[in-house]
This record gives sequence, structure tokens and C-alpha cells, in this order.
Amino acid sequence: MSEKSFEGFSGETLSFLIDLGINNNRSWMERNRDRYRIELLEPFRALVKQLGPSMERIDPFIDVRPQVGKTISRISRDARRNKGKPPYRTNMWFTFRVPGPDWKDSPGFFFELFPDWYRYGMGFYLPSRATMVKLSEEIEKNPVRFVEKTKVLRDREFSVFGEKYKRRRNRKGVSDSLSEWLQYKDFYIASNHEIDEILLSSRLVGHLEAAFSALSELYEYFWELKMRDA
Repeated sequence: MSEKSFEGFSGETLSFLIDLGINNNRSWMERNRDRYRIELLEPFRALVKQLGPSMERIDPFIDVRPQVGKTISRISRDARRNKGKPPYRTNMWFTFRVPGPDWKDSPGFFFELFPDWYRYGMGFYLPSRATMVKLSEEIEKNPVRFVEKTKVLRDREFSVFGEKYKRRRNRKGVSDSLSEWLQYKDFYIASNHEIDEILLSSRLVGHLEAAFSALSELYEYFWELKMRDA
């Protein structure tokens, strides 16, 4: 039997996430395991599979396997690292990254679904201090190039997010707009959306393909900075 193509997430997908938030315990999850698989996991697998070819065109080394633990997040939390938290997440995501021991310090693409909103974008999970230093050096030494490479943030609905330093960091000769980049300990670029018709239809595939394609030049630039003097 051939796998279904992605036709959009549904109201049942969102209802499952809402219900899980209300009944976040193992006994409820065991009773609703089929709901999880049909309404949430299978659409995620179908979406990842359809995006695979376009992502491999961006980077042939990216992992596009539509599997939990590879590209798709687990619904259960790691009890060892999340003591005191509910056992299940009420959001789910996929990431397209180059696999390897330093994947947290490498740029990647992502999509994340919550009960009442969703987002997609590109960035680092936990960039190392060395990578952030290279970014700062690039801003100081090649500001014109940096502005050109990050123009996608001005041309499309993307914004920068991440944890900032408590005290403002300034560099002599760096413009106010570029100085904002220096305030981040880590960062990612995302476009946030309320639940809409795109999410609930097959149009989401083309929408994400266009968004990730628009970010591809910046993705390559971040890889270049990360690998500089490596």
C-alpha cells in the first residue's frame, strides 16, 4: 500500500494536541495512541517525505528520513532531563539538518506545530561560542556582505529570535541595526503564524518549499562562517 500524500493538518490534529494538554498522563496517551499516530504522526511523516527532494536540492547531505528521532521530534519528554514536567509535549516539530556529532552547532531548517499556532525557519539549536564569535567578527569586518546575505529578513516575513545577553554588547563602528545581532547568545530565524488555511491544506508543502528556498543562501552563509578557520 502506498503512503498517503500530505493533505494538510486537520482540526483533529489540533484537537489532539489540546486534549493532550488537558490530559497529559500516560494512561490517557495509551488510550489515544491511535489518535496520535493517525492525526499527528502520519501527517508529519507525509509532510517530511514530500519536502525531502527539495531539501536535498538545497543540501544533499541533509537528513530527510521521515522518522521519529531522525527528522521528527518525539512526543514524549526525556524524564531524566525534564523532572517535574508533564510526560508529553503538546507541540511537535521536524528539523532538516546534516547529521553528525556537532549538529547542535550547525544550521538547520525547522517547522513546529502548536495547538494554536505554528512556525518555520532556519537557524542553530545551540551554537557554540566559537560560532557566535565568527558571526560577530563577520559583522564587524564585512558589514556590507552581512547586510546583503541577511536581506531575506527584510524581503520576507522572518524575524530573529533567541536568548540575549543581559548587558548590551556594542562594537565601535557597528551600526545600530547590525549591533542587534551582537546581543544574541544564540539565535534562529522564524516566521510565526496563527492557525490558517495554509496549515490545513496541501498548500503547506509549497509554502514551506518556498520559505526554505528563500533561506537557503543564508543557510549556506552560516555554514561558511561556522567552517571558517575550522
